[in-house]
Amino acid sequence: MKITVDSNLRIRNSFEPPLQLELEGREQGLQDVLQKLTDMHPPLKFIDQGEMGDDLHHLYLNGESHFSFSEGLKKKIKDGDTIRVEAYLEPLDGH
Repeated sequence: MKITVDSNLRIRNSFEPPLQLELEGREQGLQDVLQKLTDMHPPLKFIDQGEMGDDLHHLYLNGESHFSFSEGLKKKIKDGDTIRVEAYLEPLDGH
C-alpha cells in the first residue's frame, strides 16, 4: 500500500515532505504510519506509547482531522490516502 505524507515541518536532508511511504500488509492504521515516521526520523516523536507524540499537534487523513474518527489513531488507511502531520518544535535556542 502506498500513501503520501505531507507536513508543515521540513528538516533539510532529514525530513522533507511530501513523502511517499510504502506500507506492508492490509490492516494499517494512522498509528502504524506515525510509528513508521518515528522509526524513520528518530529525533522526531510522532507517536509515543500509542498516543500522538510531543512533536505532533494535528493529524489529518484526506483532509479530515483524526479527532473526527471514532477510531482515533486506529483509523484504517487505504492505498492512495494522504496523511498530513502538523508538528511544532520549540526553537533550539530556547526563545
